[in-house]
Order: sequence, then structure tokens, then C-alpha cells
Amino acid sequence: MYQTNHQRIILDFFKTHQEEAFTALALLDVFKNQINKATIYRKLHLLEENKIVRKTYNLTKKSYEYQYAQDCENHLHLVCKLCGKIIHLKCEQTTDFVSHLSNHHGFLMDQGSTMIFGVCEGCRNHA
Repeated sequence: MYQTNHQRIILDFFKTHQEEAFTALALLDVFKNQINKATIYRKLHLLEENKIVRKTYNLTKKSYEYQYAQDCENHLHLVCKLCGKIIHLKCEQTTDFVSHLSNHHGFLMDQGSTMIFGVCEGCRNHA
């Protein structure tokens, strides 16, 4: 995929914030002095289309968010309701759970869009 300077700036931002998700409005604020609104939306769409970032709907915030994609189709996600941190859950127990749902309940889980909401360790320790 051909990369423009603006696309590289946005991608570098996502790479340095891999455990966070951002609304388009938040990204507009981050890049307000560097990249215009239309370019940000175009680049987000292109990055999503190429599966470099993923777009999900946050039920708590009632808005779409973008996050750097880390082979998200093959693992579950933990989302902190307090700080918004997203943890990519890549462990054998989740694989067993997904297999159990399929084998015993006939349910095929879409892991890439599965979000489990709770409170992260950092927020619990600061409460």
C-alpha cells in the first residue's frame, strides 16, 4: 500500500497507542494543526480498508472508534470501561472458550468484534 506523509503520521500515532481506541473527533483534535479533516477521514477509511486499523462501535461511548489492528480476527478483546484501554487477549484459554461455544452451543464467535467490558488492573489499583 502506497503511503503518503499524512498516512504515515496517522499510522505512527496508532502504532504508539496500540492499546487505545480513538473516535474520529479525538483524532481530529490530535492532528488539528497537521492534517485537515477530509484527509483524516480518507486516511482512516483507507487504513481500515487495508485492515491496518479496525473500526468498532463502543456501546459505552455510543460512537465508532479506531484502533491499530493486531490480527484482531483471531483473539478476543478486553475493554476498560473507565480509561478505554483495550487489551488484546491472546491466550490458550480463550481459544478453548471459543471452541467450546462452537462445539457445545453451535455458536461461531466473531472474535475480531468481540469486546469484553470490565475494569483494567491500572484503574482498579488507582480506585
